[in-house]
Formats: sequence, C-alpha cells, structure tokens
Amino acid sequence: MSLTSVARALQSSSSLTGASMATCPTSLLPASTLEACLEWQSSESSKYNCSADAFLASLTPGKYAGVTANYLSFNTEVATPHYPRRAEMLTRCTGGNIVFSQAEDIAVDPINDIGSASATGAELYDAYLMIYSFTSEASSLGLFETLNDRIREKTTQLQYEDIFPKVRNMGEYRKDGKTNIDLLMSDGDFFVPVVRIDLLERDGLPLPQTWDDLVELANYYNGTDLNDDGETHDDWGFCIYPRTGSGFNDAWIPELMYSTWASTDQTRGIQEGFLFDDQTFEPRIGTGFEKAMNYWKELWPLSADACITSTFAEGRCAIGIAPPGCWKGIFVDAEEGGIAWRNRTNGDWGPVLRDENGEALWRPTWQNGTYAEPYRLKPLGSLVVVDRETDQLVECGPKTCPKGEKIKPSDELPEDDRARVLVDSPHVGKWINRVPFYWSGGYGTGIRRSANDKVKDLMFDFFAYVNSPITSVDDIVIPSWLDDWRYSQLESYERNYKEGGWNFNAWNEHQRVQKYSLGNDVNSARTLQLPGVLLYTRDVMLEQFQKYVAGETTIEVTKHDTIAGWNDATAVYGKINQLDNYRAALGLDSLTTYQKCTLHREEMDAIDPAICKEETDNSTLIIIILCSIVGAGILGLVMYFSYKRYKSFQTIKKAHEQQMESTLNEATRALRQLDYPLHLVRGDEFVAEKQLMRHEVLRNTHRLTVLDNIGDVDAFIQTGKQVVFFSHQWTAFNHPDPSNDQYNCMVEALRELARRNGWNDNLRDVYVWIDYSCIPQANASVQNLAIRSLAVYASSATYFVICAPETKHTDLDDVCDLATYQRRMWCRAEQVCYSMRNGTAGMFLAKGRPGSIEFGPVESDFFIESLHVFNGDLTCCRFEHKGMESCDRQSLVVPILGLYGELLRAAHDGVKGGTSDLSAVKAFLKEVETHQEDVFPRKFKRVMWRKNKRVLEEVTLFGDLIDRMRARIKNGNMFVPVERGGTESTMSSTDFLRHGANDSIMHGVMDINSLALPPQDNFLRHGSLNVETPSTSTTFSRHGGGGAEEA
Repeated sequence: MSLTSVARALQSSSSLTGASMATCPTSLLPASTLEACLEWQSSESSKYNCSADAFLASLTPGKYAGVTANYLSFNTEVATPHYPRRAEMLTRCTGGNIVFSQAEDIAVDPINDIGSASATGAELYDAYLMIYSFTSEASSLGLFETLNDRIREKTTQLQYEDIFPKVRNMGEYRKDGKTNIDLLMSDGDFFVPVVRIDLLERDGLPLPQTWDDLVELANYYNGTDLNDDGETHDDWGFCIYPRTGSGFNDAWIPELMYSTWASTDQTRGIQEGFLFDDQTFEPRIGTGFEKAMNYWKELWPLSADACITSTFAEGRCAIGIAPPGCWKGIFVDAEEGGIAWRNRTNGDWGPVLRDENGEALWRPTWQNGTYAEPYRLKPLGSLVVVDRETDQLVECGPKTCPKGEKIKPSDELPEDDRARVLVDSPHVGKWINRVPFYWSGGYGTGIRRSANDKVKDLMFDFFAYVNSPITSVDDIVIPSWLDDWRYSQLESYERNYKEGGWNFNAWNEHQRVQKYSLGNDVNSARTLQLPGVLLYTRDVMLEQFQKYVAGETTIEVTKHDTIAGWNDATAVYGKINQLDNYRAALGLDSLTTYQKCTLHREEMDAIDPAICKEETDNSTLIIIILCSIVGAGILGLVMYFSYKRYKSFQTIKKAHEQQMESTLNEATRALRQLDYPLHLVRGDEFVAEKQLMRHEVLRNTHRLTVLDNIGDVDAFIQTGKQVVFFSHQWTAFNHPDPSNDQYNCMVEALRELARRNGWNDNLRDVYVWIDYSCIPQANASVQNLAIRSLAVYASSATYFVICAPETKHTDLDDVCDLATYQRRMWCRAEQVCYSMRNGTAGMFLAKGRPGSIEFGPVESDFFIESLHVFNGDLTCCRFEHKGMESCDRQSLVVPILGLYGELLRAAHDGVKGGTSDLSAVKAFLKEVETHQEDVFPRKFKRVMWRKNKRVLEEVTLFGDLIDRMRARIKNGNMFVPVERGGTESTMSSTDFLRHGANDSIMHGVMDINSLALPPQDNFLRHGSLNVETPSTSTTFSRHGGGGAEEA
C-alpha cells in the first residue's frame, strides 16, 4: 500500500465518521509504511497552531478541519469585539471555520431562526448570541442543545463553578423535574447605581440607600451647574439607561420600574418572583407596583440618557443607574477617560479637553483637589415591603426581609471604602431590602439542537473558549457589552484591570458591587421571561408607563389597563403554557395536573376536556360506589368503624407511650454515653493554627485527640490534662469567625488561664474544644450525633470560657458582643450544660474590643438568662428552615431533658457534698418550677418551606416529657442500663465519677497530687503509648496518629 493510498484511506475514514484528524493505525501497517504514515500525520498537524494558550493546547490540532458553523451574533464590534479574534485563533488550532452574521433585532431574529410554537424556524444558523429573557419558549420546546453534559466534559478548561451563581441561573430552564443549561451565560448584567461622590462630600450629603433617597438627590441637583461650565439647562439630577431614544432598547424602559417594584414585592429570592402569582398567574399589580410607578413619575422629568450620550461623562449628571457596561468607558483608561469636559463635535464621548500643559480643563475633585471618580453603590432598596396577604406596606426587618441587611454608619464601612468620608445616612441601623435586578441585557450563547453534531461540537468549543477564565480574565476589561460574570475576572487588580487602565478605587468598588449583586445569597430578581415577552413589556407596559409618567392618566386606570393588557397577552399564548414557563424561569416545577384542574379548570378544559373530566368522572364513580356500600350496610360499618377506631386509639396511645418512654430512656442515656467521640485540639497546635480550623481539615491531617467514650474522658481528665471549652457565637452564616477576632480572643484567654493556673506555657497539657473544629461540619447525620453529646462535651471540660469580643457579623452588618451572644440558643445551651454539672467556679468571660480584651470569672448569677435555652435565637429559624427537615431546637430536647432529669434526681435524693456549687442547680430547678412552659416549651411555632410554599405550623417540642420525667424520678425509675464498654479505664477498680456531679471531683479544682500519678505521664493520640494510672492501663487516641509524643 502506497503512502498516498494510506492518506486517502485515512481522510476517507475521518470524513465518514466525523472524527477529528485521522491517526495512523499502528497495529495494521508494516513498519516501512507506518513510518511514512507518521511522517504524513506530523506534516498535517504542523498546519495547525494550538500553542497560544492552555485552552487551545487541550484541543486536538485539526480537530474541525473542513467543518463550518454559522453563528448569529449581534452588533459584534460593540457587544463582543474580542469574539472574532478568538474565533480566528480557534480556527488556526482546529481548522474549524465560524462564519459571523449580524442580527438586526436580537430579541426577534434568533427566535425566528430557531423556531417557536407558532412557526418552524428558518434554521439558517447553528448557534446564537441571545438575551436570556427571550429564550423560555425555545427552552420549553427543547429547541436548544442542552449543555449539561458538555459542560461536565469541559470542566477543567471551562471551570463552570467559577461563574457567579446568579449568572449561571440565567441560562438555566427547569423542565420535567430537571434543570437544563440551555445558555452558556457570559454577562453579569444588572442595574448599577453610580454617584458623583465629590458632590456628596462638598454638600455634606450621605450616600443614597433607598429609592426615596434617589428622588431627593435627583431633585436637589437637577438644573444646577454640576461641571462648573456656568450652564444649568443641560445638567441633570439623574441619568439612566435605557431611556427614550435608545433604539431597540426602548422596549426595556419599563424594566427600570420593575427594578424598583421588586424592592418592595420580593424579599425571599428569585424563586419567590414578584410579577405574577406563581399559582394563579394573576398579575401582582398592587401597592408595590403603584409605589414604583410614582417614583418613576417623579424621576422621569429629572433624567437624561446615561449611556449613548456623553451627559454623564461630561459631569452633567449627579447620579446614574445603568448596566455595568454603560459605565466602562468612564473607568477604562483613567487618563483619557473619566469625568471631564470633552470635545462634543460629533455628539459622542469626544477626547478630554486639556490646556496647553496637557492638564484636563475640568474634572470633579475631592476637597483636597484630587480627582474624584464616580462611586459605585450597591443596588438601591426599600425600607418597607409588601405583606402579600394584605397587600399593605410593612416595615422591613429580619422576619419581613430575611435577605435584607442593616444600613451601616460611614465609619463602619471597610477601610478602603471611599464613602467613609461622607456623613451618615439618616437610615443608619434600619433594615433595608435590596434587590439586584437582572434586566434583559444579560447575554449568553446557545446552540440549535437540530444542528449537525460536528458543528455543535465546534460551536461549543468556541463558546467555552471565549467563556473560559483562560481568555475571559483578560478580555473582560475590553470595552464591550459583557460585564464580569466570573469570580476569577475580579480576582486581582494587577492581573487585568490595572492593564486596562482602571485605577484601584474604580476596580475595588466595581468588584465589591459585582460580587454582592451576583452572589448566591442575595435577594436578586429577574425580568419577565415568557414566550411573547415583548407583548407584555413593550406593547402593554411601555405604553402604560409613558402615559402615566407624562401625567396623561391616573394610577388606578394604569393598574386596570396593565392587568387587562397582560391578561390579553397571556390569552395569546395560553395561560397554562405561560404559567409553566413563568415557574420554570423561577426554577420551580410545574403545578401538578390536579392543581391545574383545581385552579384553572376552564383553561385546562380548553386544552383537552378529557384531562380534568377523567379525574372528575373517576371521583364521581368512586363516590357512587361508596354511597351504595354505605347505604347497604351502614349499621355494620358504624359498628365496625367504631371498633376499629377504638383499636386505633389504643394502638396510637400505646405507640405514643412507647415513644415517650423511648425518649426518656434516650435522654437518660445521653448523659452517660457518647453518641459521637469527644474530639479535642491540643493547646499548642490550636495557637499555632492562627485561625479556627474546620473539623474535617484537622481530622484529615491527624491533629485531633479522640476520646471514644466517657471512661476514656474520665481517665484523660484524671491524668491532669486540662480541657478548655470555648463557647462563642458565629459571626457569619457560613463561617464562625471570618474576622479572626474571636480566635484571637480565645488564644489570649487560653494564655491567661495558663498564667493564672501555673500551667506550662507551651500548652501541651491543655486541650481545646471549639465547635467548628470538634464537631463534624460536612456530614449532617454525624453532626447530629455530636450535638446529642453536647451536654457531655460541655460538662467534661475543666474550664468553660465565653469569648464574646465586639466584632461585626459579616452577613448581617450587626455588632456581635456579649449581649448578642447571650441571645443565641446554642450559647445558652452550652452554658447550661456546663454550669448545671460543674457550677460556675470554672466559668470565665472574655469580652471587649479586639486588642483590649477583658478576662475574668463570670458572676455567680451570670447564667440566669441562659436558663431559657429554647427562647434563644437560631439561624435556621431566621432562614425559615429552607432545605431542612427540622429546627435546631428539636435536636437539643434529648440532652437538655437528660440534664434536667439528672439534676431533679439529685435534688429528689438529697445528694450533696463535694465541692460543687449548688446555686446554679437550685436556680435552674426553681426557674423550671415557676416557669416550666417558658423553660421547656410544650410546643413552638415553626416556619417551613414545602413545595415552594411558606408554611407556619405548631410543632411539639417537649410536650409532656417534663411531667413524665418528674413522675419517673418520683417513682425511682431514673436510670436505665448503659453498657460502658470501651478501654481498660472503664473496667478498672478506680471508681471514676461523672463530671461535675454533686458527688464527683470538680474539674479545675482537684488536687492532682492526691491521684498519685507519675509526674511525667506519656500518652499517645490514637493508640500508641499507654498512660499508667492506679490499676489501669489506658490508651488515648489521636486521630490517625502513628508515633508517640511526650505530653
């Protein structure tokens, strides 16, 4: 076979299979031919260059040789100017050819090509640049190539998780119980406020926070000379985009009003929605809509265009709201850009006007004369929100605005925040509901499902290439319509923004607002995503908006006509179809057939009368049959069911009794066994870590000391080891101590304890218990086992230290201190578990400002407030138990019930003596006696979310368990058998006593010398070297350890 024949055969094979460039079949060719074939293959590969970057290097050279794809873009030179260059680089590597075409109307042309329910698409193009809000119909029909599997296959290069969560969500569509990724989003687009901070400093005004503040500011500055040019007729209080005259974007002018509307009507995140009721699909045109329209009626005459004219760039606007891309030209290339007088000969953003020395003739400046770039704010919000049950406005607070935040005074802003120089807002300390609004400008790329497979592969590789951080981190600073959509694009000022001409302040404020507005937990809202969205927004809402702001109609007429117009638009596409699409866009599943037949019978019958009729007929038939049976044997049934009811009652009663007795037994055992081993961190290693370490990190690096049962804990304590239990509050929802203030407080407290007690300052005989390090964080089931052992953990400690320094809560903007610590349920529980078994002699408090911590013993009555454990605050209740099966209150019933039982038993039996401080116990029992319902609530109200519905329910907490426990103790039945098992220490002749019980050794005040222990007791963490105690030989384990250490 000649080399030419081999080449033809390989090319033919490649063409037939659609594979990338063919390779030589090494096992089939003789050596001489194979050598020639490999030479030919090498020469073919040399035609392609994949060395430009890491993404291209991951592709096979010549992979798409001979493949051509047609891509429908839009205004490429402005919207995505870097795409053609990247396409050329991909072509040089793979041989694939991408032909760019330009859509005239990005809202319409891609839909006409891909198809809709009413028309088959032209299918001239294989892939599209699209706006996310116009894709729902094609997604519902399955016309897009679903990208989930492709994204997983490209995970290394694409790094999909690096994309902001809310940006990813824009490209997703919920269908048949599955979330499909139809668009690969590449645009973090939302409305961003930008303000002339120099004006605020000059005039002693605060940073605007609310829409009311914006209206006040716009009125204050409108028609005043804002750029020192001696003219006022073209200076505006407010600049916006889109605005009248902005071309095809005129249709989206109402979305500015939507962003205001959302701030009063949506408080719980995207899935709540605000435009329609997600069950009935009735327009939610009410109090919030009216308030938003009134804001814009006042703002409209005070506003000019912020994006397509030079108004803002010339300093003729006080504050603006527009997508981030509109502001890029102001920040890119700080010397030639920015706010300044400009040459306006062509009506565009002309060059900066300068004097003979090259200095800008005018720029906004701080009072010290330096350039004051405009300042980016978080999206504006509202101090009041709509109660959906009454449609009345209520004050924003933690319950009404669970995703809200408190407004900070200026001096509590970050050190590098330029707004620190401004006066405080009059709203400081109030709760605000901010809603970043993702308008219709968000761009993504999609692929037509019916395109050729090889073409789809080519286009996905291209879209992944331009989206990947490998290219986009550099490309994002190029002026375009694409706004940061990845964390990595904002990671480092020096990496890209500095090169793009941005100064540090501009980048810093930009990245801060982007991360806030596109993050996972923010209460963001989306624009309307429905088939025929232009009918709703352009044909109905735009007209009503323009008439109302012009004073041509009343608000009541506007509300009526908007509802009527939207209902007419819904009728065109079908109410059930629109409801399904609306819910899918919010990330909700469709209603069930039963729900649709119940809520929308008329519409369901219009689709197919048989759907609901069949269900109704079946129900009718069943009723007739049942009635006949009842009529024929009613007496027998009455007798039968009466008997069954009696038996069921007896069964339920017996089951309830068994459950109650089981809970009592479990509570009794809880104080005498460990459901999960006690994990401790050695003092010197705790100090060396420089921060609180997650449990799993310490476990995997073998830095935890593990005591498997109570016998081991007893022996460990009696060898003279000190266990310090740190109790603190978390200062972020997902991290215990982001500021490190509490950790530093703990280290200071640990060293002070060592000094006061004369411990070796190397802290190797001191062990620390801290929740984040000693309780599993990753596995909820195992974590619950540890929580059930909390009473034993706390009471096992020789010292209990409360760390409550003054520090900020990262997510709430609250100051956390001793007062907030005392309000936390978990903190109260830990105090009770320790003090009820050990008294207060070993309890210490560290409080005050970081750097000046006050440390000392607690007052004897310090714990009184903590006795009401179950009235404490919980984060799970704040978030209304979304994604949870139960409330954290319920997990503490067993350990607290067991603790109460032990104390009641001791009081009943008259147990006294030892060195125990009984004041805490007496106070606790007295408080229970006089306020049992408060200390041990029988029931509590719990908010849960089920099937995306908020449900308020009354749940049993203690029920009659306290009365049962009291009766059990009175009858002398407190204890149940417990198998101690464990190490040799539990079977020795030494009678190890319960920690802190009235007849036990008190930790921290025992006489170590009286134990007659060897002066240098060596032990091994996880199973190596034995500790000799009187008549025992005990091993203490360090998780994963392998060698002996001298304690």
